[in-house]
Amino acid sequence: MYAIARLYGYVEEVGFRAWLSSDIAKALGVRVGEGVRLESKMGSSAARVVDVRDDVKAGVYLTLDVYMAVSGFRTVLVKRLPRVFEADAVALGVETQSPVEVDDVLSLVHLMVAYRVPVFSGFTGYLQTERSQWVKVVVKEVSPREPAYLSKETKILIR
Repeated sequence: MYAIARLYGYVEEVGFRAWLSSDIAKALGVRVGEGVRLESKMGSSAARVVDVRDDVKAGVYLTLDVYMAVSGFRTVLVKRLPRVFEADAVALGVETQSPVEVDDVLSLVHLMVAYRVPVFSGFTGYLQTERSQWVKVVVKEVSPREPAYLSKETKILIR
């Protein structure tokens, strides 16, 4: 089940987190700590719910990394992720405005593991390297099942 939410804005943090309004959280049955899928015409991403807010009506606040992936429109679709699996292998695409070093890409993958963000085919997220360069990460394939968390044992394929 989906809910239509107003995109109120972003919090200048990273970590694939979301602050949901209480009415959307109640309608979807989402609790703090669970994952949600966010979709718009610009792309789709995922976040973990860190707080349910009573001062926001039918809306959502996102961290900057998720906001950049789904922004452009005032509304997003929010879907609860009831069960998330562990990925055995994930194919990633990386897009930047200038060349990025392999060590930077490796550190970004480590960040995604640390954030415990659920990923799926078509997932988009923005991560910032140590050189303050934003890198767009697109998940092209997840096996064996999705949505899934990345772990240290997950095979990462860069395409």
